[in-house]
Amino acid sequence: MKRTTLLLDPALYGELKHRAVAEGRTLTEVIEHHLRLGIQAASALRRGRIRLPSYDLGPFLVDPSDREARAGTLRSWVPRTPPGEEPAA
Repeated sequence: MKRTTLLLDPALYGELKHRAVAEGRTLTEVIEHHLRLGIQAASALRRGRIRLPSYDLGPFLVDPSDREARAGTLRSWVPRTPPGEEPAA
């Protein structure tokens, strides 16, 4: 068994000591028992993985590895400034 040092609030220590005496167990047994209960409770609250939806959007319209094609497609999406107006900065 591994030994360790715990820094406990005096009120908490008193409560654990009182429980140990009342239950006829050692302080170590009481602390170990309550640590296990806490770990189990935390595990029970943990959510499982959720499944996110996925969609088939068909093939790429532009080859993602072709930089020139991507740049041309992006340029076609940029709004054009009407003649006589200056583009917004």
